[in-house]
Amino acid sequence: MPMPLPRVAGAVLVLAVLCGCPKPVDPPPVEEIPPPMAECDGVADRVPMRLLTRAEYDYTIADLLGDDTNPSKDFPREPIVHGFDNDAKSLIVNDENVTRYLESAEKIAAGVMATRKSRVVPCQTTDSACADAFITTTGRRLFRRTLTVEERASFKVFFNQVQGSQGATFDTAVEWTLQVMLQSPQFLYRFEEGAVPPSKWDMRTPLLGPELASRLSYLLWASAPDDALLDAAENGTLADPAVLEAQARRMVADPKAMRGRMRFLSLWLRTEDIPRLSKDPANYPGFTPQLAAAWEQSLNLFLRDIMTNEGTLKALLTSDRLYVNNLMENYANRSGLNADFTAVSMPPSQRLGLLTQPGLLARLASPDQSSPIRRGIFVLDKVMCQPPPPPPVGFNPVAPAPNTGQTTRERFKQHSADPNCSGCHTLIDPVGFGFENYDAVGAYRTTENGHTIDAKGQVFSKTDDTLSGPFDGIVELSRKLSQSRQVHDCVAAEWMRFGMGRGLMAGDACSLKQVQDKFMTSQGRFDDLLVAIIMSDTFRTRPAGVAR
Repeated sequence: MPMPLPRVAGAVLVLAVLCGCPKPVDPPPVEEIPPPMAECDGVADRVPMRLLTRAEYDYTIADLLGDDTNPSKDFPREPIVHGFDNDAKSLIVNDENVTRYLESAEKIAAGVMATRKSRVVPCQTTDSACADAFITTTGRRLFRRTLTVEERASFKVFFNQVQGSQGATFDTAVEWTLQVMLQSPQFLYRFEEGAVPPSKWDMRTPLLGPELASRLSYLLWASAPDDALLDAAENGTLADPAVLEAQARRMVADPKAMRGRMRFLSLWLRTEDIPRLSKDPANYPGFTPQLAAAWEQSLNLFLRDIMTNEGTLKALLTSDRLYVNNLMENYANRSGLNADFTAVSMPPSQRLGLLTQPGLLARLASPDQSSPIRRGIFVLDKVMCQPPPPPPVGFNPVAPAPNTGQTTRERFKQHSADPNCSGCHTLIDPVGFGFENYDAVGAYRTTENGHTIDAKGQVFSKTDDTLSGPFDGIVELSRKLSQSRQVHDCVAAEWMRFGMGRGLMAGDACSLKQVQDKFMTSQGRFDDLLVAIIMSDTFRTRPAGVAR
């Protein structure tokens, strides 16, 4: 009776021995009198290893191995840092990660061998040459670079040991070797060591070709590089700015680029929170979980529409389109709709752009009432990059109770009057009150508790005089935001922070300014923004780790 094969486990321990894990290069010593720093030099975070997020893991597995079952659904959730889930320093493997990686690798490898063997084995034979071809081709795709001689030798030793076990076959060895590859640090992490700096005083060093290819593909596609990009990376041509831009524009035009755009937008707007919303049934008896799910789908369809068609920040903030189905008929004043979503053009007086989408409005509200505070902070922080100061330590603000016969604006006047609150709320409330034509479920209204809604507001911008000043309603504010240099700069900075997977620092200032200038010059085209980020020095290099 054949003996059972041992389970392939302990990803970190097995692969530290099998493949070895690249180690950061120690920074060179600092001389007492360094040469003068260039204008664009400065401190920036050095992050040599980047763990794949759950979304990146799933898209990579789907693209390379044809498994679209979202195998990371049981992985631990990533910590959210400044609104994003890909902050490299916060993504740390714990015991649960290791267990999930093992379980996922077993299921993926078994599924591949059962129905998609040709995705990993490029030959029909079962000899040593075919084993070598499997290790070389599949290893290159999963590791996003050509394997080293040592790595190929280690995998071949493991392959032969498995195949030589009692009851094992060539296919068994392929499956188990694939499991090991899927648990290896070289697959789970993106390594960004960069080239050796020409001078020990260099503040930045270029990324190696495969490292740059991975950074590019995970920004645009949330997945691994394809063969065309890897070939350009490994033959050295990707270092040519013209080739890099051509590759970036090729990939931006690919349908897979919608993944990267939607990844950013969903995190920036926290769209995944929408289906989990709850509303007070006493105040909103028509609310159901199904309606919340419809809000999310409606918003995502709107975002995809903008990215596919106009593709500009102006359109995102001022489009009159709204996606509705039978659950959302009252939002469009329509009847007779079915479960399928359809785009309708809304009267500009009622709905215009992102800030009037029901799902976003519902998320930026309380369960029992609208929230000028949440809505105002969202505009200031996420749209203008001008977040208000945090509340005092230990301060626990409580929203005034609804159903008092007053409007929300009247109930919230206490914030501006209270000296403990006025410092922040004189900035937040005048923006948030502009949303008062929309209740906590994002429905349009002109009255509240029998009183006419007052949606007048005011913006206090630190950098854009054209944005500062009064406005009447969120539609007017949206038009002002869509033309603002501050808002374009903010969105560019947010997307660049997401693309880098870390906070932006002094050493990124020149690159950020160039990206912001190009975004504004392009009239806010998102494709041009992404290409500008990719062509920036910050994106194409890593900090060399030199202290000055």
